[in-house]
Amino acid sequence: MLTSIEHLFPATIHPMVVHFTIAINYLSLLAGVIGVFRRGDRFFARSYVYLLILSILATIAAGFAGVISESYLTHISHSAAQMLPVHRRDGELTGVLLVVALGLQWVLARRQDRISWLSLLFSIAAAVMVTITGHLGGTMVYHYGLGVH
Repeated sequence: MLTSIEHLFPATIHPMVVHFTIAINYLSLLAGVIGVFRRGDRFFARSYVYLLILSILATIAAGFAGVISESYLTHISHSAAQMLPVHRRDGELTGVLLVVALGLQWVLARRQDRISWLSLLFSIAAAVMVTITGHLGGTMVYHYGLGVH
């Protein structure tokens, strides 16, 4: 099914979507960190959950957009070809970490309107992974011209 609609989107759909994914991931972490230090403040605990949900949805959208953008590639250098599966795997790992962070927050701390430390650790890991994934994506584009040439 995806092959029948993928070229309805521009080749640059992945970079357009992924920047929102990165930003919302960092925002969810920021809300979580602030919420840890502002115990009893329902705003940050709830914001953390909502931003985690948005971050998961944005990560899924970035993954689909990546598949679409990849379908437009006509030339992939050897170096970029080796990095592409690592970039894909790291993006998937980012999504898994976000889902685990949300699940832990939901189970451990939702009713108390506080941030679970364990959930926050997974959120930190997700932020690290989205940073690594973004750096690798940028390296493929800016150093090897993936999607540019």
